[in-house]
Amino acid sequence: MKVGSPRPTSLTLLAVLAVTLGILSVITGLAGVVLGVLVVADYSSLAATILLFLGTIVFLFGILEIVYGFAFLEGKGWSWTMGMIIAVVSLVSSMGVIGITTIAGPGLTATTSPANVIALAVLSIISVIAIIPIITSSVTIYGLTRRNVKVFFGKGLEPQA
Repeated sequence: MKVGSPRPTSLTLLAVLAVTLGILSVITGLAGVVLGVLVVADYSSLAATILLFLGTIVFLFGILEIVYGFAFLEGKGWSWTMGMIIAVVSLVSSMGVIGITTIAGPGLTATTSPANVIALAVLSIISVIAIIPIITSSVTIYGLTRRNVKVFFGKGLEPQA
């Protein structure tokens, strides 16, 4: 952070977005793990494994989002880097989840066993939910690459007067 430079309003909004999404991600991740282990595992080991794996990842990303969201407010240079890395990874992985779901989903409709129906429902819900991080990650990447935000973090040059 450049000493004495005011924090851009857009960065404050990004921090609020990151912390809010982080809290929601922690809750969603925990719910996915609990649902996978306690409810779905009896019917479909595939769906349970997917929920356990993705729930853990979403939980960990949520913790990181909360950490860098608060660090955004203080202008910590590492938080800009962490925010960019998490946003890019989240964007790419969310697109990948939608792609994998699109590929794997039709194979689950071959038989209408309860396990396949549950696995297909879980995959469908996950692919719809994956749209949210695509949007929020894109907003984060856009916001962090604005000149005034980069200058605030010491990552860019100030405009010449």
